[in-house]
Amino acid sequence: MPRTRPPAGSGDTPAAASPDATASPDAPPAADAGPDTPAGDSIGRGAVPLTASAVLVGAGNYGLSLMLVHLLPAPQFAVYSALSSVLLSVGTLAGATVPWVLAREVAASAPGSARRRLSVRSCLWLALGLSLLCSAAACGAVASYAGPGPLAGLAAACLMIWLNSVGAGYLQGCRRFVSLAGLRVAEVAVRIVVTVAAVLAGWGSAGAIGAFAIGAAVTSVAGLLALQGDLTDRRSAETTARERAAQRAGLWRHAGTVGGIQVLACVLFTLDVVVAAAVQGGSADLAPYQALLVLARVPLFLSTALATVVFPRLVPARAPGRGPGRSEAFRVAVRLHWIIGATVTAVIATCPDEVAGLVLPQHYAASAALLPPLVLAGFASATIAVMTVVFQAWGPSRPVIVTLSAACLLGGAGYALTSAHLPALAWSSATVTGAVAVLGTVLARRRVAGLGPAAGAAGPLVAGAAGAGVLMLLRPHPVLWAVAALAVALGALYAARPRRRRPGPYRVLHLGFEDPLQPGAGGGSIRTHEINRRFAVRGVEVTVLCAPWPGSTVTVRDGVRYLPLPTRLGPLVHKRFAPQLAYYAAVLTRLGLLVRRHDPDVVVEEFGVPFSSVCVPHLTRRPVVGVVQALAAEAKAREYRLPFDVVERRGVASHSWLVAVSDGLGAELGRRNPAAHIQVVPNGVDPAAFSRCTVPRGDHLLYLGRLETASKGLDLLLRAYARVAPVVTGDLHIAGHGPHAHRLRALADELGISDRVHWLGHIDGPDRFDLLASARLVCVPSRYETFGMVAAEALATGTPVLAFDIPNLCDLVTDDVGVRVPPGDLDAYAKALAALATDPAHCAALGANGPARVRHLDWERAAEAQLALYRRVSEGASQAVNPSPRPPRQH
Repeated sequence: MPRTRPPAGSGDTPAAASPDATASPDAPPAADAGPDTPAGDSIGRGAVPLTASAVLVGAGNYGLSLMLVHLLPAPQFAVYSALSSVLLSVGTLAGATVPWVLAREVAASAPGSARRRLSVRSCLWLALGLSLLCSAAACGAVASYAGPGPLAGLAAACLMIWLNSVGAGYLQGCRRFVSLAGLRVAEVAVRIVVTVAAVLAGWGSAGAIGAFAIGAAVTSVAGLLALQGDLTDRRSAETTARERAAQRAGLWRHAGTVGGIQVLACVLFTLDVVVAAAVQGGSADLAPYQALLVLARVPLFLSTALATVVFPRLVPARAPGRGPGRSEAFRVAVRLHWIIGATVTAVIATCPDEVAGLVLPQHYAASAALLPPLVLAGFASATIAVMTVVFQAWGPSRPVIVTLSAACLLGGAGYALTSAHLPALAWSSATVTGAVAVLGTVLARRRVAGLGPAAGAAGPLVAGAAGAGVLMLLRPHPVLWAVAALAVALGALYAARPRRRRPGPYRVLHLGFEDPLQPGAGGGSIRTHEINRRFAVRGVEVTVLCAPWPGSTVTVRDGVRYLPLPTRLGPLVHKRFAPQLAYYAAVLTRLGLLVRRHDPDVVVEEFGVPFSSVCVPHLTRRPVVGVVQALAAEAKAREYRLPFDVVERRGVASHSWLVAVSDGLGAELGRRNPAAHIQVVPNGVDPAAFSRCTVPRGDHLLYLGRLETASKGLDLLLRAYARVAPVVTGDLHIAGHGPHAHRLRALADELGISDRVHWLGHIDGPDRFDLLASARLVCVPSRYETFGMVAAEALATGTPVLAFDIPNLCDLVTDDVGVRVPPGDLDAYAKALAALATDPAHCAALGANGPARVRHLDWERAAEAQLALYRRVSEGASQAVNPSPRPPRQH
């Protein structure tokens, strides 16, 4: 039966102890999703309204400031400007703490549950407490120059801003991003209207500051109304005091984690301006630097929207652990960040002075030389904002908190030294944030399976650098630059587009490595064909890419299309290893073209020798499943003295979804890649094998399989048989073909048993089972096996098996159906061979138990389980990428 090993838990979630932990980790949050966002919404679709709201909010604030310059007297505008800066800091702090803490808890709990009610209430009290502290601190900071009216407006605004953060966090956790974006725009719109009305009424700076409180109050009420249902819903059973204490402790632990990372990141993003302002004593020389940050921070605004959208998706959905579905969501967000962020950075960094002057006053645009380092710092900050989301959702938080703390300390010192020279300050900011972004990317890559060695950044960054080069050449010509910038932006949007599928049957592109008709092909290719031909019966369109071999052509067998890759290899097809190397080279260079041509729902990478995997998840956007029948790279590395094992480790780590053919192999894959979802789907046995009980049984011994020594150990069998040949009557029959056939024949001659060894060649089909059933004993001398298909088929025919006691075989060849001896012990193998060959009654008794031992191995059930996994992977990726879910295909 198929067995599934669940994904490893993050070790940093309280959901396991929660009474709400009832749903699957990868289940779409149907109840949590608000009316604005269906369960299958895409990350891009959620980020668009948030990005648009950020643009509108920024434009509104900028326009309001310009308007107040003309409406307020200079002294009152100075007071307004100072107090609005304080409120900006308060808003940044509020937006970086409570919303993210509450969003995590809302995403991890069921609607109306005790845990959700406790989280909402706790965050309300937390917001009220922090609002009082911020009000006192803010009023104390400006009391020397602000009158009673502005101070009252400042205190009220602090309170409303913190309350507003509670509703924002709730909407974020429910993935109601359209509503969240609408509230942000509504707050600014109300504030602009109230501010203008108050100033025109003669209330001055006090009225302008009070407008902050009124705008935040309106959206606070709307946000609190949105969460009222969960706050008062009592459908869930009440929890005990101990459970509430445990939930509250988990909430505060996550509040410290999420809030700490968010606050440190915000400090790092603004530290250059804060330190420079302190060192220069508020000098106006810093104004161009601050003004250019309006453009330079655009990548940060965009990635903050992405982080806001993806964060609730990463949070364990009412169950512990981090599933591959959430890993896929994060990979989609990272990919969008690289593509869009690199493009925006290239455009802004090369912006001509004439274009910058349309956004900034002319005397600020004259300092546009600061834009390249500032926008690089903005892009690095955006990368930090995206990468740290993983640790806020899954943990561990310590590496990120330590990194951000150290960066703030070192960056503060560096900014203090360079603050007198603005270009040096800008490049210092780019250096510090860039270093943190690189380190954060490395940490995130280790945390998320399949993210890739460069976290998917290589292609977008190279494209962004090329676009920047073209735009820099056109910078002296603003019109041409604008046309080129538009073309670059359209190219980025095309690259970031959601994947669209053409209608048709469910399609599988299987990178099968080996054709089962190829001379020397092993049991792995037989398994591949047995599974895939049953897919074809179910209406699935399967294309198997395999290495070419002499006489190979594009064929369709049992409904499965086999495509040699490359199709034409010429004389090299007869050279040893050349077809395999050509196959891997073709996969690395042509997979994108093949995916576009075949348009598969899922790409399957069959692990093959000598290095198992070529990291296919890094080569395509389509969902990928790795099928692992062997991990032989370490043995091949010792045999050929090449680092195949290094490539194999990278390949295993690149996959989020893996199929193993045995429990032992599944456990090994789980050890190497704890973040991956691993499903054990054992091989099947053809029903025809169980019907060979009437075949006459002889006294000969049989080996069936690939003629090879490194793994199959046929040399050991020949040496063992040579020792016992004088005392046994049965000859040794060897069926199969393989790379070491001539070497093994020579060994038989050398051992003097060539007259007792019969080489039968390749035998397949029904003759295979007749051959197994006719033998007294089947010898399996393998040094290592991943399943042991020949052993299973032998047992199905009622023939006992002699094998070494190695992993995977030891589970199949038990004491009641065969004999196992210590691995590599030639004397023990020879002794057992002699005992069984001369005791037909014992062999018959062991063989009689064989069919019942392997009766559960069924190809139909294996194919059904594997196809169900493929569908789950492809449909999960579709939910993470597509703007709207498409209906499942019929089979």
